Amino acid sequence: MRQTRSLVPAATGAVLALTAACGANSATDKSAGSQQKIKTVAMHLPDAKVRASWPKQDVASGLAKDMRLPLEKYMLGYPDMVDIENAKDVVKSACMKRLGFSYTPKLMGTQPAASYNEMNMERRYGITDPAKAAAHGFAVAQDTGGPSQAGQDAELAREDQESSAEGWDKAMNETCIPEANQKVGVLFPTDTAGDLAGQSLKATRSQPVVQRALASWSSCMADHGHQVKSLDDAEGRFAQPGRTGIQPEKAEVSMATDDVACKSTTGLVSTWYTAETAYQNKQITSHKQQLDAAKTRDARLLKKARAVLASVSTAR
Repeated sequence: MRQTRSLVPAATGAVLALTAACGANSATDKSAGSQQKIKTVAMHLPDAKVRASWPKQDVASGLAKDMRLPLEKYMLGYPDMVDIENAKDVVKSACMKRLGFSYTPKLMGTQPAASYNEMNMERRYGITDPAKAAAHGFAVAQDTGGPSQAGQDAELAREDQESSAEGWDKAMNETCIPEANQKVGVLFPTDTAGDLAGQSLKATRSQPVVQRALASWSSCMADHGHQVKSLDDAEGRFAQPGRTGIQPEKAEVSMATDDVACKSTTGLVSTWYTAETAYQNKQITSHKQQLDAAKTRDARLLKKARAVLASVSTAR
């Protein structure tokens, strides 16, 4: 069974030795059973240089600069998600080694994500940074495309070779994945904050004040020679998910820069942000119990994950 990944792969940083008995509980798990023989697994975790390339929580420039919506305080950030997924792979790798199998995943974090969290504030209301529009059109500025096709093929071939061993699937599915879930936890068993954020974007789009701002933006775009009725219509003509490093066409740069300029003159971003802030505050009041429970669960998840990663960092 091939292990699929929900985040961007990572495999850089110093080689770190894991000295953990995956079948026994870690030093932070006080419900420990009997200690088992220590195994050593070579792992590559993202170092400080790699982490510095990751998206930041605050939007640094453009029309969405310093904007944060209320539900963001209930969302895991990209560094948190990377730590959780990498910790689970540390546990699974040591567990499989203990059972006599090989599992050497590409850890998360080398390719930066497009956004810090699910809110994707910089692009929540479409492109909002004039400098990035001029340089990249509608494409994302950083390389989030992942490894090359050749690299992907090589990784799949390696995974196939590892998982072809007799009993590998059974060991992974019946022992090591449950062990990782027990020692770290499950990322997003539910996603209350993300679901509510999706609802708030859709609901506020139809509010009269936002509809007026969208109509003004569309009219402004028409004045600049672009016949577009929606934000998706504008970006959809050129945007290709994951496209980076390619010089955008002149027509794309023209539309992207006019898009941002029209959002600025019509106040679309600030208007929508104000409407959505009010809407999300009401959502938080209505779903406080579920949101607080999820935040507590995430805090426990991160504590366990970072304890596992700390065991890797200190076991030199």
